[in-house]
Amino acid sequence: MRNPRMMRIIKNIMDWEKKIMDSKDEKLIEIIKNYARQNKIVSQSLIVTIIIVTSLFVVHPLGLDPIEKINPITNITKIIKPLPLSSWFPFDEQTYYRPAYLWHILDCYVGASFVNNTDIFSFGIITFPLGQIVILNHILSNFEKYVNKVQNQLGVERDEASFVTLREIILKHKDIIEYIKVFNEEMNMIVLMDFLQSSLQLAAIMLELMFFELNLFNTVYSVMFVISMLTRLFGYYWYANEILVESANIPMAIWSGKWYEEPLKTQSMMLLMMLRCSRPLTMDIGPFNTMSINTLIGILKATYSYSMLIYKGKNK
Repeated sequence: MRNPRMMRIIKNIMDWEKKIMDSKDEKLIEIIKNYARQNKIVSQSLIVTIIIVTSLFVVHPLGLDPIEKINPITNITKIIKPLPLSSWFPFDEQTYYRPAYLWHILDCYVGASFVNNTDIFSFGIITFPLGQIVILNHILSNFEKYVNKVQNQLGVERDEASFVTLREIILKHKDIIEYIKVFNEEMNMIVLMDFLQSSLQLAAIMLELMFFELNLFNTVYSVMFVISMLTRLFGYYWYANEILVESANIPMAIWSGKWYEEPLKTQSMMLLMMLRCSRPLTMDIGPFNTMSINTLIGILKATYSYSMLIYKGKNK
């Protein structure tokens, strides 16, 4: 995340959003604010579920009975009180149980905060190109309006304004393509590992519900964990799916405008852009797949497959 390419992308995001806000174009500003609101809702939902899951996790040992452990050499019975995590301490954690427990609570919340902040940051990184593609579609659908706006600002002929407007659109589209390319190069293996671990984590929760004795606490914890996982997965894969869909709509946005009334030079550029946009932009999961709603369904199917494989193996 801190390499020069990603830092440059973050700076470009900030510069472009400032440019949109300074444009005073209410429709473009509304598009940006709309996706900001969506991102805020998903992020806040994730924060709430992670806080609940982490809190349930750290208090769970308090409801468990201590374990009696007998030393076979000294024949002395030692009472082992459970802790939230399994970790090494430079002291006897049973003698200093409260400090050890407080340290585990700190560990849990720091770890949960790191995961949560990383996900929220990633949501913003994915949402940005989506908003830009929607803005491009809006401008292309209302091409004549923006040509007139450019003509008034630059004081040039109508044909020249048409060419300049489309040129800026094409340059912005190239920037979006480069943005997606850099994201895939930097993040595709991380997304692949997340894809695999998400399936395994959901499968582990399903197996817990199948094989272990359940009480109200375990049921609530498992349900909240599933909700938190599905919230973050939905955030990632829904936004990525929207990028795929909206980028595929660029040719239709061009076609829906009065492209046939534009100068021949502009028409030719529009046709070339339509050909280039025939392949939608996608965010990759390693070298194997792309992020989409179908992939999210694939994660849920993989979860079911893992669970059933272990379940049937245990019952043979």
